[in-house]
Amino acid sequence: MKVGDLVKMKRRMFWNLKGQHQQYTEQPMLIVEIAYNAVKMLDPSSGKVVKGLQESYNVISVNETQ
Repeated sequence: MKVGDLVKMKRRMFWNLKGQHQQYTEQPMLIVEIAYNAVKMLDPSSGKVVKGLQESYNVISVNETQ
């Protein structure tokens, strides 16, 4: 996982996020920053930066330009 990759939330996160402020989404997101096991992603539906853990997301498209 690196900056520029497209990621999608894992299905198991639906149960982990149930009742919390963050919502489960199947929307692909673009990684904009990585720090250790944390990632910041751009949510295309809201235009906001979303924070999460790398283990909660699957890479669906790899950025080959870097």
